[in-house]
Amino acid sequence: MLNWINRIIPRESGPLEVQGEDAKFGFQKHTPQIMEHSHWHGHIEINYLFGCSASYLINGNHIEVPEGKMILFWASIPHQMTDYKGDGYMVNLYLPLQAFLSWKLPHRFIELLLYGEVLVSESLYESDRLVTDIWENDLNKDDPQLTVQVISEIRSRINRMAIENFTTFDLVERHCKSKKSSIVSGISHVQTMLSYIAENYDEKITIEHVTGATGLHKNYAMKLFNRVMKISIKQYVNQLRLQHAQALLVDTEEPVVNVANIAGFGSVSRFYDIFQKELHMSPLEFRSSIIKTN
Repeated sequence: MLNWINRIIPRESGPLEVQGEDAKFGFQKHTPQIMEHSHWHGHIEINYLFGCSASYLINGNHIEVPEGKMILFWASIPHQMTDYKGDGYMVNLYLPLQAFLSWKLPHRFIELLLYGEVLVSESLYESDRLVTDIWENDLNKDDPQLTVQVISEIRSRINRMAIENFTTFDLVERHCKSKKSSIVSGISHVQTMLSYIAENYDEKITIEHVTGATGLHKNYAMKLFNRVMKISIKQYVNQLRLQHAQALLVDTEEPVVNVANIAGFGSVSRFYDIFQKELHMSPLEFRSSIIKTN
């Protein structure tokens, strides 16, 4: 939750660049840069365009984003900036998918993203420029409490976008009409599983429930999920629950037993085991570490 990256760095391995660092948040403020190749990574990506416009290639589709817009897309879909105009700058935010899905945003909003749509905020405010500057300054201070606050404000900004007017480029409809297969083979089934997990991770669900949503054989669906997401279904569900639990530990005074139940762990002992294994501290130690830095 508190680990950040400054940018997604392309590798030199080929035209479809597969990135890492998918479990970390990221922030980058920079002059737009034309990309030689498409790349992909596991984040939900936000691009703010301040004083510039940009052209993108998203999974084989060309789109034009006007000046003064904010776009949101799932970066597991191959994407590339092919051109830009203007002397302004852009701000890129990279959100781990597990964290994003734990925010319980409107179902249709999430569904569009997971099926490859690019969402465009029709209400970019003058305050967005100021707020992104504040986020940059806060993150540079490397203060855990400020970092948590930045994440909370990003979440609120996205929630505002989800309940206000936003538009799309109809990429999902284009894909359905062309019946073009995704560059990432089998991704539609993974999208189905991700949607199911996002809706139900805080309930008692099994791997059979998740894979059953696709209609595929359980073992094949598990392998497909692992190949695309680079993590098992069980690990992914646990990471989603951990993101939710961390937010509850920071934002509320709920007892640990309640946090475990609300986040979907089922038992306190299991919650403690997974929390300790992944974060190398107990839930109470995590909460105390945030309080001490305040």
